[in-house]
Amino acid sequence: MIQNASASNGNLSNVDFWNPETPGQEVRIKANPGRRGTTTGKVKRAGTRTLVEIQFGPTEKIYKPQNLLELCNSEESIEELIRQGRFGGPDDLRRILTYEKIKGQLTNVFYSMESSQTDFYAHQFKPVLKFLNSPVGRILIADEVGLGKTIEAMYIWKELQTREEARRLLIVCPAMLRQKWQDDLAQRFNIFADMVDATELLNRAKRSLESQRNHTFVCIASLEGLRPSGNWEDQSATNARAEFARLLDANPASEEFNLFDLAIIDEAHYLRNATTASNRIGQLIRDASRHLLLLTATPVQIDSKNLYQLLRLISPDDFFNEDIFRNMLNANQPVVNALKYLWADPTEIDKARKEINKATKSSYFANSQLLAQIKATIEAAPGLKASDRIELGYKLEKASLLSQYITRSRKRDVLTNRVNRDAQTLTVRFSPIERKFYDEVTERVREQTKGKKGVPLFSLISRQRQMASCMVAALEAWRTDGSLSSLVEESLWEDVGIATRLKENQLEAAIAPVISLSKINIKTLEEEDTKYKALKGFLAERLSENPKEKFVIFAYFRGTLKYLSRRLADDNISTGLIMGDMGDGKWDVVNQFRRDDGPSVLLSSEVGSEGIDLQHCRFLVNYDLPWNPMRVEQRIGRLDRLNQKADRISIINFSIKDTIEAEILDRLYKRINIFKESVGDIENILGDMTEKLLVELFAEQLTPYEAQQRIEQTAKALENQRLLQDELEDEAVNMLAFSDHILEAIRESKTQGRWLQPDEIQAFVADCFSRYYPGTVIAPQTKGRMKASAEEAELFDISLSEKAKVDLQFFITQSRCATPTQLHKSSAPVSCFFDPKISGSMGKRNELLDPTHPLILWIRDRYATAAQKLHPVSAIRTDSQTVDLPVGQYAYSVYLWTFSGLKTESQIAYKIIRIRDGEWVSDQASEAVLAKLMQRGNLKPNAQNFVTDMNQTIVRQQQCNEYIEETSGKAFDDFFIDNENRCNVQERSATAFAERKQEELTARIERFEATGKTKILPAIRGHLDKVNRELEVKMKSIEVKRDISFEQNQLGTRIK
Repeated sequence: MIQNASASNGNLSNVDFWNPETPGQEVRIKANPGRRGTTTGKVKRAGTRTLVEIQFGPTEKIYKPQNLLELCNSEESIEELIRQGRFGGPDDLRRILTYEKIKGQLTNVFYSMESSQTDFYAHQFKPVLKFLNSPVGRILIADEVGLGKTIEAMYIWKELQTREEARRLLIVCPAMLRQKWQDDLAQRFNIFADMVDATELLNRAKRSLESQRNHTFVCIASLEGLRPSGNWEDQSATNARAEFARLLDANPASEEFNLFDLAIIDEAHYLRNATTASNRIGQLIRDASRHLLLLTATPVQIDSKNLYQLLRLISPDDFFNEDIFRNMLNANQPVVNALKYLWADPTEIDKARKEINKATKSSYFANSQLLAQIKATIEAAPGLKASDRIELGYKLEKASLLSQYITRSRKRDVLTNRVNRDAQTLTVRFSPIERKFYDEVTERVREQTKGKKGVPLFSLISRQRQMASCMVAALEAWRTDGSLSSLVEESLWEDVGIATRLKENQLEAAIAPVISLSKINIKTLEEEDTKYKALKGFLAERLSENPKEKFVIFAYFRGTLKYLSRRLADDNISTGLIMGDMGDGKWDVVNQFRRDDGPSVLLSSEVGSEGIDLQHCRFLVNYDLPWNPMRVEQRIGRLDRLNQKADRISIINFSIKDTIEAEILDRLYKRINIFKESVGDIENILGDMTEKLLVELFAEQLTPYEAQQRIEQTAKALENQRLLQDELEDEAVNMLAFSDHILEAIRESKTQGRWLQPDEIQAFVADCFSRYYPGTVIAPQTKGRMKASAEEAELFDISLSEKAKVDLQFFITQSRCATPTQLHKSSAPVSCFFDPKISGSMGKRNELLDPTHPLILWIRDRYATAAQKLHPVSAIRTDSQTVDLPVGQYAYSVYLWTFSGLKTESQIAYKIIRIRDGEWVSDQASEAVLAKLMQRGNLKPNAQNFVTDMNQTIVRQQQCNEYIEETSGKAFDDFFIDNENRCNVQERSATAFAERKQEELTARIERFEATGKTKILPAIRGHLDKVNRELEVKMKSIEVKRDISFEQNQLGTRIK
């Protein structure tokens, strides 16, 4: 039986004689006690029967025979309902639990799970868990390339929308990635974001300040477009970026208001230099936001200054300087060791106990009640069950000093069926004329590099590389002087990370002819282009096997790409071309390429492919290879991503026999195995190494043997650096205390149904309309298409009744809902969908009915006022195979626990017991059975006639209640410790933040006083007063929330 005590308990009044002509009496149908209404006072006679008019909803009045109805008193005890056999069915159970889910307050439910048009990957919910448990509401997501950081960030936004009614989202990313963000949000999450510049974002922020909480937006801005100038603090700087910076500075997030509910900064490694304008705008956005996410694929290495700088951006008050960072790492090591011993097979309890004792001696853990609780538990336990290890491991993760700020997943750790990389080399031998041209250019480059360094040297080397890429394209470019500056600049940036503008004298050096171009016959070179012939042959062979096959061809130089586009078109091979500076136009090309009838080949440069996912393609051709392995990895990463359907991707590389390029690249790249597996971000490793090798090969007079030796030495050094990086990365991942049990817990949540499922929401909506607004129509859209199966997800046309439109519009007016809707405005049906997995539904202005939609919020509010009418007791029939239980009768109880402190957490607890012998069903199995009964349970008519011993049934139900109530004590203790930790962290952070702002503002006052700029001083002093005042308010708020409260409501009990 299932009972619901989210409503107040009450008694069934089994009155046989009552006056049906008295209006306003609450009655219910005897056979379906969950169906309640009130008498209107009107009756009809039908022979010997009396028909009573009952109002079941605002627009639903129906006559029912009096003998099928019974009165309900205001107070109903669950025991009395059971004794009298007033059982509802699975719909009542579903109604109660769905209502609790949709309220958006359950800690043990993922509101982001299955909420988008994405596949389920457990690792993508690790950041969600980390974020929800974070005491500061900020984390660094440092997942490896291709694991879905964008999706993870949006999962967190969906959680905030549901749990905190978040309204304002700011996404900051490099300009080239803005369109991808906008497309992903629309196509995966049905979220329509605006791309804005500094001026528009400034206006949005000002409107937010004016309207405070009610203003809503999702904005995407470029990092380049927001960076303020050095004098942004000066009121005389009137450009939008400076004004926006001052607005952020003057309005840090507070308890009452924040400019952004969530700020996401993508490619956050661009902010790691603390002296740059990028870092400064990152700090300002952080302080003005309630929550912050930094996204980067940079590997996590414990000894890396880059990690420290990013963590300092996350929490400058905790990572004040590098010494503190080192101290935290040292203090945290015993916690990590304890976790390692805890998860050893067999478990090494004694070693784990020693490490925890060592950790408690550190000042960082001296007042940690959580670690004290872990210590007490592990000292009292002679052995640990698997469930105990999971719980202790979870608590150790929370205790870790670093894991609350950062999360990282690597492909090798989280993907069981990783895509294989199949490398193939197309070896090409130059024709005699090509060989002559190559040797002449190479020799001339060597001569001209003597005595040169820096930009002039690289400008000459870039000519060598361009020739190796494509001789015809190189000659065409060399005859056009104006193309060389961009060529050299692009080479410098791609190879060694040098971003520069060539000076006049440098440009002259770059343009100096290496050979007499007039003597070269370009037409002859094109006719004998052995490299292109090899490419054409390869493509023709594969296309003959599968005409729909797709190929991505990367080339380093624009001239090479344009040349290939022309030649392939002449040979009837369809192509698309993307390069840098194409703006949004590149997305049209990519979308065409993705289509089955689109081009067979996509030609791309490094810059052009930034942010593009090409996992629908399995062939990658490197027409030339960058001299920086990170660029190679980024190319492969366009295909080697989640949702790559192929078991393996083929990487085709060109190797020109007896050339410097082949010697270098073959040795370097084969040594680090880059074509076989992901190598991570080794850009920092190779920067100096690449430059040194290039200089040695071209600027020094080396014999062929000496050149070979230098290449081999570099290859060995690079291999050693690769191994060292892997060791540092492994050490860092261990230091951050990431464990497999987190992923297992997430998978369990998916299996157990701890997420809001589309059919639950659909039934929730349909139930409300059938009860209260029967004139509303929800019609599946089946025109023009056949359903694949009866279970196929649908788009629906929804038309609200006039009464429903009025009530919904009134609710929206009062609540200022963040998500727009046309349901209360449109005279025509509105296209809606419940399941985000419907192909083609996203991004087309169909309305997704999820917990943030105004319709769902309105219905939730409607049920909140009628919660006492939800029937608390159910009898449900099922079979043993469905629920995996032996045949028999069972009772169980369902409770809602609500803990309130610095934040409010709610969770549902379940327990099942067999009535015959009191055999318990485990907590996990109880939850699983409940989830199945909601979906597939059947009504048990006349259930009271099948209960063999009613007294024993009630005793078993009470035993379930007592079990859950006892369990709640442990949950209360855990919440108390967690709340104290949160309060301590926030108290420390609030004090440090105020001190930092006080120091900054005081220094600013002194600086402006010294320069005589006194007009701005009153505003700065007012800001300083505001900082002091808000610190006092924050401290008082934290102190109040140390006193936690606990509420326990019994939701249901049932006989099965």
